[in-house]
Amino acid sequence: MQPSARIAAGIELLSQIEEAIECGGAPADRLVADYFRARRYAGSKDRRAVTEAIYAILRMRERLLWALGSLSHPVTARALFILYLQQEAPDQLGLFGEEGNTHAPDALDEHEAALIKAAATLDWDKAPVNIQVNVPKWTHAGFEKRFGSELIEAVNALNETAPLDVRINRLKRPDDTLNNILSNSSELFEKHVFSSDGYRSSSRVNLANEKAYQSGLVEVQDEAAQVAASLVAAAPGMQVVDLCAGAGGKSLAVAPDMKNKGQIHAFDISGGRLKELRVRLQRAGCRNIQVTRLAAEGDGRALALAPLAGKADRVMLDVPCSGSGTWRRSPDQRWRFDAEGLKNLNEVQAGLLREGAGLIKPGGRLIYMTCSVLPAENEEIVENFLANSGDRWTAVDYRSVWAEALKSECPQSLALNSAFLQLAPHSHGTDGFFVAILERRA
Repeated sequence: MQPSARIAAGIELLSQIEEAIECGGAPADRLVADYFRARRYAGSKDRRAVTEAIYAILRMRERLLWALGSLSHPVTARALFILYLQQEAPDQLGLFGEEGNTHAPDALDEHEAALIKAAATLDWDKAPVNIQVNVPKWTHAGFEKRFGSELIEAVNALNETAPLDVRINRLKRPDDTLNNILSNSSELFEKHVFSSDGYRSSSRVNLANEKAYQSGLVEVQDEAAQVAASLVAAAPGMQVVDLCAGAGGKSLAVAPDMKNKGQIHAFDISGGRLKELRVRLQRAGCRNIQVTRLAAEGDGRALALAPLAGKADRVMLDVPCSGSGTWRRSPDQRWRFDAEGLKNLNEVQAGLLREGAGLIKPGGRLIYMTCSVLPAENEEIVENFLANSGDRWTAVDYRSVWAEALKSECPQSLALNSAFLQLAPHSHGTDGFFVAILERRA
């Protein structure tokens, strides 16, 4: 692709992403993958250049929207792309309508030329703080409550590019290191700070070509999720329920702690995600994961869970959430919710917590998790549950479990309740992730 063709491709792809944001369609990463899968003529450099531009726009979208509103210009993907170039690569604006190039984007019209001129004189620093750091209004109060004086630092970290984290599968190589497992890329990784089995690379690594990945010796998983799985503190012979299993990342991480003894009951409402889990567990050599699709609600769901009522040693509850802690990886996620959507999520989260609690036997534990940093999805949900459960449940301090389950130094939590664990990129280097460990007394 010529540079002008990359711009045209970027505008076309951004149009698809903007439409998906508006109607709740597929996430940006899937749309990017699908776009280039259908255009195999695009080389690796072309794909990288277009993708980097798209994600840069998403990471500054709130500022771009503010600028368009301030200049009374309609919001379109093309306008967003033009403003992005005006800010980051103004020399490329001359590629619009490039003479003799049929793949170039259309020439700038008079309104777009006026937009560029006006944007050059706009005082971008006058934008409100939440816009400066690309935080939608519906999240701002929650971010302030969580981070306080560290707000700018915390949100800026969420706007950075996420590293690649992997986990060694101890079911297959219990005592090995990544250097021995990866044939081509091990020098690009360094050991995790917190996770016992994890490694991180800030460089581009094509794991798909690694035999270790293809054979299930390593799994892609953020360090925070690995830590959360360790804090389940599962042991051989236990009955463990993964109530919102998705594609099974937590189940696969817990299985090595159980040494394929006992049972992990992996439930989800998505047949597609569970189909992926079945492929992954075969590849990983997991023999103690039982995969079951649940109805979203109603008698069928209750009937499927009834045999486990009051019998589980552990329930993992990685509930649906806003994903605010994963904005480094999915920057478009922040515009897929609003205040009303968060309220609806909170009702789902509280309902799942009550449902999961019904499966725990006396002395067993429920581990509530989200990949969010918002207190409304984390402490507030758990503390409301505890307040309404009498003395049947108690919060277990994450630090006491950490000392038994992990070999690393226990980090200080950003949670508003010191018993709970809240991780965040700016302070821990992980995704934003919350864990509360609850124990049934009777």
